Amino acid sequence: MLKRTWTPAVYDLLETLTCRVRLLSLAHVQHGWAKQFGNSGGAVVAIQRLVNAGLIAGDVWNLPISPIGEEPLAVWTPLHAAPDFMQLTEVVQTRWDKPTQPTPVVAATHKAARLFGSSAGGLPPTNHRNHDLLLAAVYIRYRLTQPKLAKTWLGEDAVAIAERGVKNPDAFLFDDEGHVTRVIESAGRYSLEQIESFHRHCQSAELPYELW
Repeated sequence: MLKRTWTPAVYDLLETLTCRVRLLSLAHVQHGWAKQFGNSGGAVVAIQRLVNAGLIAGDVWNLPISPIGEEPLAVWTPLHAAPDFMQLTEVVQTRWDKPTQPTPVVAATHKAARLFGSSAGGLPPTNHRNHDLLLAAVYIRYRLTQPKLAKTWLGEDAVAIAERGVKNPDAFLFDDEGHVTRVIESAGRYSLEQIESFHRHCQSAELPYELW
């Protein structure tokens, strides 16, 4: 059975794609798992093996590079004033101005998600691609710069407290007692209505957030 022969790096990659983010580019894998897989060829070999086992799906999309900055677009905590929604909307809708380039991407299959108790699985639809790759870039930044926090990161598909029928945050960070310390959201190309809706949900649930 393949699961019995997983290396720690393979297990970590599958756990990430099922429980933390829904999508990674090949560049994300090579950057975030450089120490585990060694050279870029090591990551490609591991991914191909997982594709052959039906645990990962891959594709190549023409997309602009995810335009994340050094800091979140907005940081909010309960009892503080709301950010400027109009300004945020202008930023997120005008920041995707880089030329597109072929971008190899990978996602866990439903088969892999079931192994980890996640509801994720499959490549996202076209209108989620920029959103999901930007979130992946944020996760990789956490993984490399704040590894302890990155280990507490869980995506909405793996979190029992996520609610049906509402716009849940993309990811939750937890403390040692299992309490949510903050949530993470990729704004992608969000409209004003989507940003306001996300803020209202976090405000009503008293969830501190970072909007990227």
